Amino acid sequence: MTCLLRLRALAAGTALLLLCTSLSQETSASPARVAAKAPSPAAKASAEAPFARVFLALRGCTSCAQCRTSIRQMVRANAKGGEAAFGEDKVEVRYATARTVPLREVIRSLAQSRLHDLSVVDVLFEATGTVTTGADGAQRFVIAGTGQSFPIAPAAGVRLPAGDEPLRMLALVDGWRGKGAITLVAREVRPAA
Repeated sequence: MTCLLRLRALAAGTALLLLCTSLSQETSASPARVAAKAPSPAAKASAEAPFARVFLALRGCTSCAQCRTSIRQMVRANAKGGEAAFGEDKVEVRYATARTVPLREVIRSLAQSRLHDLSVVDVLFEATGTVTTGADGAQRFVIAGTGQSFPIAPAAGVRLPAGDEPLRMLALVDGWRGKGAITLVAREVRPAA
């Protein structure tokens, strides 16, 4: 059983590595970092986008019913209204309506679990909002409908619009492994629908 779990973990790690190499050159992630793959813009356009989404790339057991139930319970306990959906090697937490997104708590609930060597590899966040610039020149992403904000920086080749132009943004979440502030690194920015 242990060999099977290690084989699955190795296969998941290999799949994530292949996924990482297929990402565009515009990301600021180093080759050692692996990011969850978000749906394409065409797929997003075909389905109604929720208020916000958190994508957690996982390594470890996500296939057995016991682990999936435990993951779902951990997410539900910390997501404050978010619903978990599973992919092969990721969990998507969807927020259908406007609410504060407890980003750090959702990530930590899975990152600190002892479940079958489960580990969080990387995190992406998607939401609608605006980019504001403070007096010190620092930019923040302000989530529409809640006013919740996060520091934001653009990835290489990404331009953040100035002013109150509403946008839909997909960003890599940086800083969640430490105790400091979480920062978003914008990877995809488009006008809000």
